[in-house]
Amino acid sequence: MASIIKKKSKYSTYYVIAESARVDGKPRIVKQWYLGTIEKIIAMAEGGSEKQAPRQIDCVSEGAIAVLFKIAEELGIRNIVDNYCPKRRQGMSVGDYILIAALNRALAATSKSKIAEWIDSTALHLYMPLQKEKLESQNFWDHFDKLDQEMLDKIGDDIARKAIELENIPLDTIVYDTTNYYNYLDVLTPSELSRITKSKAGRNSLRHIGLALAVDRDHGIPLFSRLYPANEHDAKVMKKLIDDIFEQINGAMSDKKGITLVFDKGNNSEELILKLDESRHHFVGSRSPYHHKDLCRVSLEQYREVGIKNGETMPVYETREEIYGTMRRIVVSFNEATFQRQLHRMEQNLEKAKEELSSFKRKAKDADGRSTMESIKRQAEDITERYHVTGLLDIDILEEDNRFKVSARKNFPAIEEAKTRFGKQILFTDRESLTAGEVIDIYLDRYIVEDAFRITKSDRWVKMDPVFHWTDSKIRVHALTCMIALLLVRIAYKRARAKGFTHGAERLLELLSSINTAILFYPKSTKAVRVRCSISKEQEVLLTALDCQIPHSM
Repeated sequence: MASIIKKKSKYSTYYVIAESARVDGKPRIVKQWYLGTIEKIIAMAEGGSEKQAPRQIDCVSEGAIAVLFKIAEELGIRNIVDNYCPKRRQGMSVGDYILIAALNRALAATSKSKIAEWIDSTALHLYMPLQKEKLESQNFWDHFDKLDQEMLDKIGDDIARKAIELENIPLDTIVYDTTNYYNYLDVLTPSELSRITKSKAGRNSLRHIGLALAVDRDHGIPLFSRLYPANEHDAKVMKKLIDDIFEQINGAMSDKKGITLVFDKGNNSEELILKLDESRHHFVGSRSPYHHKDLCRVSLEQYREVGIKNGETMPVYETREEIYGTMRRIVVSFNEATFQRQLHRMEQNLEKAKEELSSFKRKAKDADGRSTMESIKRQAEDITERYHVTGLLDIDILEEDNRFKVSARKNFPAIEEAKTRFGKQILFTDRESLTAGEVIDIYLDRYIVEDAFRITKSDRWVKMDPVFHWTDSKIRVHALTCMIALLLVRIAYKRARAKGFTHGAERLLELLSSINTAILFYPKSTKAVRVRCSISKEQEVLLTALDCQIPHSM
């Protein structure tokens, strides 16, 4: 819905056409077109001087472009790329194309064939010289093909190190984790990276690529990233990458204290822990309750309340146990809400498994020689595995006259044993000087890397998933542009938070992206007039906080 709105500036009263729409359930102005003063409007209506009326008005999104481009220039992203792949002739460089692709990933995530169309909707041409005829998808890939895997890794590392320097990012605690992203690569298409694996998005029939990511604890800024074949075990990946992580962090650290590396139980391996023991670095990791049944059986009466962040407390039991040949500090915490949630899930899964087994009983009874004892047993086990209740149900199978009788009953001792693990988190660390609460706080801050993964899988911002590319080289370039996009967004968010911004990163991008600029073209004039459309007080404060001033005219 569009309407004419009266506006006042310091010097005059003017009018704009405002288009409104509902955003997050609330009516908001999403576009504005500048009309001018009442005198100009009357002159236009009465057929007055043509000079008064623009022959064309372009309304483009500028706020997010202005902020992210400013950060990109401070980081010297284009120069870093071009240092590895110098421009050989006139025109746009590889660094130009990488930056454009990264900005597109951060704000719109279109295919390369639609980037030119997206650029037309933004103010990017006001910030860097663009050649419209050089913005077709083939132009991007012709330039990207000049970058090999080694170059791409070094570019990502150099940009991250520049970010550490520019933003003075503390390196005392680094959070590491892995995820995977699905793609539509045919199973017969050769690929080192794209493999069939268990999907973290539930798309197990599709091929995936794996991403290992290390971010800082405070802001979630990506400091190190690598792609890997998605079917490789997390522990194997981390063993392979730990020396590269050390090299990246060591080169950026100004002191000799070392970092504390935070990771979950899926990354555990003896080789990793021994390397950490031999280095100047430290760790906070987790252990599976299945590997520490005796610890899980310790009565809650032996736990003590310790303080954690936000003034909260948590029951904690501390001890020492031998892990990978060395006595390690163990911190076990208990969360009642997690206990209840896990208990409820187990009870639901038991009921679902029993229901499916009931249907299976009838099928097995009518098998009439078409099945074997082995196949019946395997199908029953598949049901319990699917609902994660293996061992919690006792399944008996009897064969009589080529038919099978299946019965299932709850294994109450096993269920009680499972309940001892619920709500428990077992951490181990070499940080002896930290309190138990501090160890827990550090591990709980793993959410920061999970939040980074979440935004790369969102429907709009920094969208990396799914991966619509068919060769490893293109997948690697795609990943680099996504990581640059994530880095730019997290730095913008860090700066906004430092100035009092209290919303999430997605809200930050929404506010910035809706800051528009009208570009007016007049007859008999080669010079366009640039007018920033009206913005809310919140947007104005945000631009000031980010030290980004968008001019009102050109």
